[in-house]
Amino acid sequence: MDVLITPDARREIEALKALRPQPSVWGFLVGHKRGPRFIVEKVFPAGSGRVLPSERLVAELDRVWPGRAIGLFALRPNVAFKKAILGPAWYGKLVIHLSLSAGTAAVRPFVVEFGRKFSLVRIPLAAAVKAKTDGR
Repeated sequence: MDVLITPDARREIEALKALRPQPSVWGFLVGHKRGPRFIVEKVFPAGSGRVLPSERLVAELDRVWPGRAIGLFALRPNVAFKKAILGPAWYGKLVIHLSLSAGTAAVRPFVVEFGRKFSLVRIPLAAAVKAKTDGR
């Protein structure tokens, strides 16, 4: 299992970096899953601080993007955020932790899994695919 971030979604992450949001900003990842790969097409900021993702909010977004809300991102997530996503509503969803420094945006993807308890399991980023040119 891995995650591919499209060029548009990568630009949205870069825009977040330029805006320099406060820690604990979070939002939704919109895209789709193809086989074992998550494909992130949009990064949609949704909350910060004490406002945490809820099952109700997921249901509302599923009406906007049917079956396309594939996970969450968080900028330096706090303990409350991490606890909120470790439950059945987020099982199998993608979670990306972001660290936005002046030089780069560090992207650390995880999937919410369940063994004896819910946990975040790290998954790799897929290499970006460059468009082929025909040499003309």
